[in-house]
Amino acid sequence: MKSKYLLLAGAVLVVLSFWTWYCVNAMIGFPAGITQISPSGRYILENVRVGKIFPFGGMAYLRVIDRENPQVVYRTPLYDTQSLDMNTNETESTVGIVWIYFDRNKKSFEIAMPDWEESWLNLFISNTPYTHLEN
Repeated sequence: MKSKYLLLAGAVLVVLSFWTWYCVNAMIGFPAGITQISPSGRYILENVRVGKIFPFGGMAYLRVIDRENPQVVYRTPLYDTQSLDMNTNETESTVGIVWIYFDRNKKSFEIAMPDWEESWLNLFISNTPYTHLEN
């Protein structure tokens, strides 16, 4: 009887693992909903909505691509799209949109979005270090 429950638990774990893998790969491969070019023209900033995956409606991440090194893509953690403002800004050290800044030297994000909340999926979605700046 115990082995039956272990087998069932193992099957559930395999299904959940596959579902997580599928969702993450789908989210990473989604096309951008909004694309902006930085003022210098060097960076492409893409807002990628992940609402096609049922439980994650209203969420997105920012994908930053350096045109001088386009094979490297930087992804933020997930954020609520209600806070989105895709107006770009750029300084000598950062490039980004309102609330989210990419430090070009440190290769990291600073998130200043009010009421931003961490998601367990950020372990898989974000491939770049980030810090949340408290308001």
